[in-house]
Amino acid sequence: MQCKTIKNEPRVIMAGTFDTKGAEFDYLHACLTQHNLDVISINLGVYKSKVGFAVQYDSPMVAQKGGRSLDDLHSLNDRGKALEIMSTGAVRIVNELKSRGEKMDGIISMGGGGGTYMGLQVMQKVPFGVPKLCISTLATKDLSAHIGHKDITLMPSIVDLAGLNSISRSVIRRGASALAGMIRSSNTVRADKKKSIAISVFGNTTNCVEKCSELLQEKNYEVLSFHAVGSGGKTMESLIEEDFFEGVLDITTTELADELCGGICSAGPDRLTAASAMNLPQVVAPGCLDMVNFGSMATVPDKYKDRQLYSWAPDVTLMRTNEAENRELGKIIAEKLNKARAPVTILLPLGGLSKIGGTGEVFYKPEIDRILFDAIKENVKDAITVKEINENINTPEFAKMAVNALLSMLELESEILEENN
Repeated sequence: MQCKTIKNEPRVIMAGTFDTKGAEFDYLHACLTQHNLDVISINLGVYKSKVGFAVQYDSPMVAQKGGRSLDDLHSLNDRGKALEIMSTGAVRIVNELKSRGEKMDGIISMGGGGGTYMGLQVMQKVPFGVPKLCISTLATKDLSAHIGHKDITLMPSIVDLAGLNSISRSVIRRGASALAGMIRSSNTVRADKKKSIAISVFGNTTNCVEKCSELLQEKNYEVLSFHAVGSGGKTMESLIEEDFFEGVLDITTTELADELCGGICSAGPDRLTAASAMNLPQVVAPGCLDMVNFGSMATVPDKYKDRQLYSWAPDVTLMRTNEAENRELGKIIAEKLNKARAPVTILLPLGGLSKIGGTGEVFYKPEIDRILFDAIKENVKDAITVKEINENINTPEFAKMAVNALLSMLELESEILEENN
């Protein structure tokens, strides 16, 4: 069959190993075009494609984009290296399409272990909201490490993708229909980013965040909350980079403590960097930096067994951060925020960083909190506003001050824009 260009219709990327699964991708391509989808095809296989449709990005070009030639990959005879090179090449192709502003309404891939890995790597670079569907023999396995924080839909192939049969045809046909349906149902106007605020939350800062959200919604802002358990922080940073928000209210920066101490809620080294890179006004608080998260008590590393531990739930153990960790966390926060060019306000709650860090609570240690506060103040640049608030982070008063600080910065930014225009 021949590829046809479908003008003014949704355009989708179809990526996969066209060399070993030619019949399956022939059928998928036909199903997609039956839904009036214009298809951009990327061959992730290392051999010549065996398909009847035109391939826009065949394996030689993909390999070259990945930094090696196909001959090199054949000579190496290293499957793992080939997967790495081909997925890298495909990712670069997708990034180039994005940078040129090419239409990209959806992406679909299918395969076994290798095909799934490469397809998911490519989908990681497709913006949030663009439908992503992977038909995989591994769909029932834990692929969270490969999916990360992206809105990817996995569809079990049921049978091995090793030739067409009644079941594989049904799955592929339904996969194409699902992608078409997602694309057409998602063609709505995106909310104005100038009315959207990102906010980070944890169980121990819930009262603060709920009050902040209430106050912002009264001002007609849409508030998107992100649970600071690692994946939440990564998702928030990613959407900030995709220009979804006008401002950030980073109440709960606890993931930094987990990154420092090896806890289970780390969001990685890039946490607390996106707003600065995107020049967004941000209000930052050290919410829940008095704790590091582990699983059940038995999972706490031996080096921490003698520390102050608190069982928040049977599968959640909290460790109180100490003097040295708070000193280091203060430096980390300052170093990250010093890169910001847009306004930044840091609010320091003298009455405690969390619910269990308040007066009389199990993690109430104001002398340790003071080490964190002093480290922040000693290391931030003069342009950053730092305010000490004589409240616990969960009081309505603290929430009001946080919201007012953000609204003031947003109003100032708006006035500057109006003057420049």
